[in-house]
Amino acid sequence: MSLPVIRVGTKCNARCSFCNVPSESYNLPKERDINSIKEEISDLTEKYSDVAISLSGGEPTLRKDLPEIIRFAKQQGVRVVELQTNATLLSREGYVKLLKKNKLNRAFVSFHSHIPAQHDRALGIKNSFEKCIKGIKNLLEAKIIVTLNPVVTAETYRHLPEYLRFVRKEFPKIKYISLSIVQPNGRAWTNKNIVPRYGAISPYVKKALLLGKKLNFTIMNPYCGLPLCIGDWWKYPVQCMEISEKSFADHQNKIIETKIFSADGKTKAPQCLLCDLEKYCNGVWRNYAAIHPLSDLKPVYLSSKQKKRFK
Repeated sequence: MSLPVIRVGTKCNARCSFCNVPSESYNLPKERDINSIKEEISDLTEKYSDVAISLSGGEPTLRKDLPEIIRFAKQQGVRVVELQTNATLLSREGYVKLLKKNKLNRAFVSFHSHIPAQHDRALGIKNSFEKCIKGIKNLLEAKIIVTLNPVVTAETYRHLPEYLRFVRKEFPKIKYISLSIVQPNGRAWTNKNIVPRYGAISPYVKKALLLGKKLNFTIMNPYCGLPLCIGDWWKYPVQCMEISEKSFADHQNKIIETKIFSADGKTKAPQCLLCDLEKYCNGVWRNYAAIHPLSDLKPVYLSSKQKKRFK
């Protein structure tokens, strides 16, 4: 399941070529008032008995009061606090220890490429690769669970298998990878050349998913990921967010009020209506359809045995 995202502001120390979080999109200031953040957290804990949240930005580590926000969340009974970050400021070991002291549980780290120059170009920060590596190691040393979130671009998709091998060697404790793809909105709409064609990505994703199993990774297909027919993602239903979001029930078998991702901003090709998984897949971003043809989308036809996996 995805976690409720609390955006603490849009201030950022990076200038990612694919950023889709401009201030105007969320009607947020560069840095939100801490009281409004605390109120949002309190509203969640009052409404639900089991709460997990993800603190996002911009870049949350730019806030001097981030430890206070984490501490407040835990005091309110939030079970899991996740931090979405580019990890450059987490290269300071003392800062990571402070976040751990205030009971940060998880980090969702934007580590885009194992090739330093590619990572630095993606983030728009010189020497960010070394800082990110150090930040990830500091998190792991502090026993904070790390999920890597590479945003795959036209420059990086061919290197996915090598990326996995690098991560397994460099960070043997990491298990989770969220395989995001450029969302062609915001700054990425201006930089259309970085939006990869899904047909080109597909064979590399297939290789990455097979290799991921061998290397003991759990690779997730997030909402900013791929349609189920690309890369054979349909063969990994429990790792696809659009499937899990649409079929989620809690341990008491009661459907709880949760954010089911709508199809807003996405579209489908005519052939998608023939797919056995059509109801589980929201298709592609509308802006993607303005850049690349939709002929790469192929209906998935399931056997009777395969259909049981989706019930």
